[in-house]
Amino acid sequence: MPANSSGPEHSKHRCGTCARFKIPDSGCPWTNEVSSSNRACSSFYPSKKGDKAALTPRKVSGLAEEGYFEAIYHDDKPSFVVKTDTGFRVQDTVNNQGKTTEPKEINEFPYEPYGMYEGPMLSLKELFLKVHDEFDRFLDVDPIWKDFLAACVLLSYQQEKTRTVPYVYFVGDNESGKTVALTLLSKLCYRALFGVSIPPADIYGYLDDSDAPGTILEDEAQGLWKDMDKAKIYKAGYKQGATAPRTFITQHKRFIKYFRVFCLKAAAAEEMPRVKGLLERFIFISMTEGSPKKDWADVDRDDERRLTSLRDLLLKWRLETRETTLPEIELPVRGRLKELWKPVIQVVRGLPVEKDLRLLLDRLQEERMSEKTNTLEGHIVKVVVDLYVPNRPLPFTEVWDSLVTDLEGKLDDKKPNKMDTPEFREITKQKIGYRLREVLGGRKKRLRRPDGLFWAYEFDDAKLRRIAKKYGCSLVLKFSSDSTTRGVSTGARSENDDGNTINSMGKPSGEKIDTPREVESVENSRTTSEELPLDHSAPTIKNETKVNSDTQVKVPSVQEVLEYVRARFVEGTEEEWIRFAVEAGCPADDAGALFERLKGDEVFWHDTPEGKTVWSWVTK
Repeated sequence: MPANSSGPEHSKHRCGTCARFKIPDSGCPWTNEVSSSNRACSSFYPSKKGDKAALTPRKVSGLAEEGYFEAIYHDDKPSFVVKTDTGFRVQDTVNNQGKTTEPKEINEFPYEPYGMYEGPMLSLKELFLKVHDEFDRFLDVDPIWKDFLAACVLLSYQQEKTRTVPYVYFVGDNESGKTVALTLLSKLCYRALFGVSIPPADIYGYLDDSDAPGTILEDEAQGLWKDMDKAKIYKAGYKQGATAPRTFITQHKRFIKYFRVFCLKAAAAEEMPRVKGLLERFIFISMTEGSPKKDWADVDRDDERRLTSLRDLLLKWRLETRETTLPEIELPVRGRLKELWKPVIQVVRGLPVEKDLRLLLDRLQEERMSEKTNTLEGHIVKVVVDLYVPNRPLPFTEVWDSLVTDLEGKLDDKKPNKMDTPEFREITKQKIGYRLREVLGGRKKRLRRPDGLFWAYEFDDAKLRRIAKKYGCSLVLKFSSDSTTRGVSTGARSENDDGNTINSMGKPSGEKIDTPREVESVENSRTTSEELPLDHSAPTIKNETKVNSDTQVKVPSVQEVLEYVRARFVEGTEEEWIRFAVEAGCPADDAGALFERLKGDEVFWHDTPEGKTVWSWVTK
């Protein structure tokens, strides 16, 4: 039998890996009696499938039984530099779970191979200064950006320890130094892929072959936002663990493969991306033609040797610090800006440059806030915040008219639904409506009033306050005497169509206010149909106003309401406070909104020993 007929030289093979296995007239003496698990006989001939299964894995980075390792070229052959308990050692292979791993050959990666740095390890400060000196020598940009780029180089060797990484974008005209900046990054950053308008397939191939987060550097990146596959990599790849799925269809099956897209990236182009999602992920460096200390065209062998030695030192520093973690820091910013800048400042924590980078971050925060405020969305938020009154739907016509004034828009009687603006060109009512719903979370409603139907929007106070803060606005709640959510009043002193003066609480002198009513369906929107009933459930001051102008109910001001409540309320529950305000003549909904406004400023809460929450006035 085959199990007994194999010699010692064939003991490591099995019949299942033989090219003659189960193939008639192939020369196998045990064609009908053999199984794949039997040891091979002397007629064994390896199959191509067996050779493929026996291929030794190749890597450039990872963890083995000997320690953390990085692929280098030593003595003109691929090797590993391994960080052991006793120091650094160069090996031809490493072992992992009983399997041998070999280093990749030079034709299997897109960057110059690393070498073994034989000198002593430097401190973080000394290492940073060495990297900074290279940018100072070959680039003519603001000094703070040289500090930033040096920090990015260090960060490229510590990416596994961060949750996010920044993207760098060099923008400028021809011969402004963009390509030199990317070339310098490719010489120093960790295992960089550097190319011009890199196709998405090449990026996916690089990411698939990477054993650790590397660096992607792309020159001439104009139109980056037009390539959906590439834009997907950039949009997702700044966060740790991010993947991009791709579907593959072969002759026999269809499957999805997920590519790890997280890594540091930098791009250069003559224009900025036009997609908001990409703009928020890049840190932009404006490049202009200058006079660096040394032109890149004059690079000599000494420069090449110095850059290569520094690059090898950075790789050794990566191995030396694999077990350490980056320090936790606090930043005065939040959101996307914090995600981009936190890892940069973490890697230089404790160095003198940290203070300068924090100052740069503060300036960028102010610029970003100014940019948001000056966007179309920023103008819409500003207008809505100025017009908003709690518990009152905001008519779209008020928003539109205010935007026309704020944007210096020009109206055309032939195009009533559009306006032309100097900054944003043509703006339509439909676009403003979309922004009110998408950006501010407005709920669109159709209401009825004596002069016909109109559209209005309702907003959530808390959500509107957060959005206003994001766009640099401050929401100060204003109160109307109309407490019903269906009522509409401007809250400002103006004149109605008949010339009657409207007071600051939204009530006309001597006339009854017609409260707009919500239209529940289009079929019920005919003005000639039966009127919808008014909502009399809330004790609103408007609905208490009598038709006879000789006898009117006095409308209390906010100050009068507060004086009434202060004289009677010392400490108690929120419901008791609101009850006193209603007794003073304030509508219930307005009383609740007024109480919310005073929370934390004039009234504070505390818990009694019985676990009851009570409120009291602040003692001046």
